[in-house]
Amino acid sequence: MEHHIDCSGIHDPAALHRVLAEVLCFPDWYGHNLDALFDCLTCVSEPTCLVLENWNPDESWAEGFEMTFLDAQTENSLLQVVLEAD
Repeated sequence: MEHHIDCSGIHDPAALHRVLAEVLCFPDWYGHNLDALFDCLTCVSEPTCLVLENWNPDESWAEGFEMTFLDAQTENSLLQVVLEAD
């Protein structure tokens, strides 16, 4: 399954966590932090491509998400995350 998220209106980590939780149907226990994000992404059990459009790598919090996405992809071969810079 492929999910597209327009990040042009996302300017803080809390907003991105909310969108990811909604789009990927994360469980109620999702903690809205990078550790919980990693846990949920590594539990993806069907081929999933997450495309973050208008990604701004200059946001102060972007690097933490980028590392988490990379680590989760390495751990879970069913996951692909594509960051399309604006």
